Amino acid sequence: MRRLLRQAATVSLATSMANDANAYASLVLMATDPAGQPLLLLSDLAVHSKNIARNAHVSLLIAEEPGDRDPLTLPRISVEGVLEVVEDSGLKARYLRRFPSARDFVEFPDFKLYRMVVSRAHLVAGFGDIHWLDKEKFLVDPRFLAAGEAEEDIIEHMNTDHADAVQELVTAAIGDDPADDWEICGIDVEGMDLRRGWRYGRILFPAPAASAEDIRKEIIKLLKIVRS
Repeated sequence: MRRLLRQAATVSLATSMANDANAYASLVLMATDPAGQPLLLLSDLAVHSKNIARNAHVSLLIAEEPGDRDPLTLPRISVEGVLEVVEDSGLKARYLRRFPSARDFVEFPDFKLYRMVVSRAHLVAGFGDIHWLDKEKFLVDPRFLAAGEAEEDIIEHMNTDHADAVQELVTAAIGDDPADDWEICGIDVEGMDLRRGWRYGRILFPAPAASAEDIRKEIIKLLKIVRS
């Protein structure tokens, strides 16, 4: 469940039409905050944004990339909640690290960053494996990463000073060979999100981190595993 949330890039956004409450679906880009709650950058001019202004209760459909597999055999989730506009430089930076192309328009006056206040989710994990989940089952406590500063410092340090180590980790975890331009774009207590162009990956820590020092130790553990 959390892996799907963290690795997703494009998701389907379901809103209610402002004029007649009919259902409306659109394709949007999604990042997550350190807790795992969805982040969307939307223009006020879009139909879905006009719908949200009238009724902010929405749903997001998130599915695993099928590749050459049957999509209906793969996990997918529908996440329900309320979208709220957030004015948070740390969350904006997190979104832009995941989608750098958004820097071209993020400061336009009609664009707003929304965070979904999640209520529950419907998980289809496989045939007959279907569950309604309360948010406590898939969101995490962001702890020391809630403010954003620690995350930015760690990412900048790793991508700038230890770029070779990042490539080693990606090569081992994702299988790119050679991998020469992956970057960490997000850190949370459970792992790291990585980006290479429009490709995304995720690497879990051996154990959840309780501090910035813990993250350093967990990355060292991962490198020892890769190099052993």
